[in-house]
Amino acid sequence: MQRARLLAKSLTFAILVVLITQPNAHAAAPKPGNACKKAGLTQKGNGVVYLCKKSGKKLVWVIALGVKKTPFPTPSPQDNSQVAWNWMDNQGMWVANGTPPQCTLPIIPTGALLDFTKPISILQPGQTRGGSYKPHGGLRWSTYGTYLADTKITVPFDGAVVQAFQYIEAGTYQFGLNIQSPCGFMVRLDHLYVPSAQFSQILKTIPAAVKDDSREMSLNPPVQVHVGDVIAIGVGMPPPAGPDSLGTFIDFGLLDLRHANPAVPANFSSAADQKYSRYSVCWYQNGYLSTADQSLAQKLPYANSDSTSAYCSK
Repeated sequence: MQRARLLAKSLTFAILVVLITQPNAHAAAPKPGNACKKAGLTQKGNGVVYLCKKSGKKLVWVIALGVKKTPFPTPSPQDNSQVAWNWMDNQGMWVANGTPPQCTLPIIPTGALLDFTKPISILQPGQTRGGSYKPHGGLRWSTYGTYLADTKITVPFDGAVVQAFQYIEAGTYQFGLNIQSPCGFMVRLDHLYVPSAQFSQILKTIPAAVKDDSREMSLNPPVQVHVGDVIAIGVGMPPPAGPDSLGTFIDFGLLDLRHANPAVPANFSSAADQKYSRYSVCWYQNGYLSTADQSLAQKLPYANSDSTSAYCSK
């Protein structure tokens, strides 16, 4: 009996020794800089291995090994160069598909679209011509019945071609484009004649030109272009166009897609699509062109002797 008691006491003592000497897996992790008892001791906690190390005359805990952590990536600036604006029929407005960058005027720098020293007359945007309302204006390089070749038109700002169209009128090939700036401006061009190599490739992605069918074709995805890219090296309608059509000219409209033109009354209506008629602006006023080009455009006479405009101040 006495031997059994001694054996039980020995077993209990051994268990206590094991429990005391075995590291506690759930012990609180040491704090770096706190005192420790013996150099070389290690302890693990919170995924980190701590080492007891002599520092000066003291023994303190230091971090020996840490769990490798992937640094949180620094957010890159938002790429808003791909922002596009879409017309929303149910809202009656243009809406950006992202956060647009801020617009800076002039939206068309000097010479970015064309050489404004060359045109000889202007057509007002926002007037009735040929029996229908035209939100766009226009420019002429030649008198009626004459034609000048080698007229260059270039991309006015960094952006994207969002629609294109091509057709045959009076026996002559014509094409046009809508080019958007991500900030919220859009240029509309028509009566372009000779496309550059770059824009020839764009036009190959839409249906071939047919007689009197100038429907716009959306490009999906839009084609990114840059200021100064050559769009056309010939415009207007050369021979064999008849005398009523023959000439060097373009249709040119500028829209501010961010909001309807405040000069247009709320009850304004026309046969023209409201996404164009309500958002077009007077492109040769209000700083949309550079000061130099705006001054040149304002001095041009009216090609049709008509000064009326829903957008331009007198």
